[in-house]
Amino acid sequence: MKGNTHLMGGLAAAALANQWIAGPTLLDHQLIYYGAGILGSLLPDLCHPNSWAGRKTKLVSKLVSKTFGHRTITHSWLFIAAVIWVSNLLYTSYSTDIKYGLLAGVISHLILDACTTRGIQFLYPIHIRFRSPIYTKTGSSAETAISGILMIAACALLAKEHIFHI
Repeated sequence: MKGNTHLMGGLAAAALANQWIAGPTLLDHQLIYYGAGILGSLLPDLCHPNSWAGRKTKLVSKLVSKTFGHRTITHSWLFIAAVIWVSNLLYTSYSTDIKYGLLAGVISHLILDACTTRGIQFLYPIHIRFRSPIYTKTGSSAETAISGILMIAACALLAKEHIFHI
């Protein structure tokens, strides 16, 4: 999937997760939480040097890309575990907001990429590709529709939480 679809997916996933975890209620915590959700939605593509995350972390991106390839380690359970581990090292009043926001975004990214023709290697280093039974090609009109649906879902969930009324 393309970056804009991942952005919408990360925002929608963070808003949905917020319903379940009784997430942040103060505006500053909400901004950090949803910002982390958006960041998390782009972070797994640091293995692709031309992605947003890849361009922001050029040296790391090139190293990860050459060492592991695309949609391997950063699209696996190992990456989720690493996000949890690093998040648990944070000591700030926003630690929980960052952790759960990042997780919502990263998981949404993996789910969306599993809905593409290439799928993901979720069990990396085991080389088995996981792909949803319903999938689409990256950049297709179907992906554009998915992005639009995710945007509507995100707005609806955010409106339900009264984010727009604060």
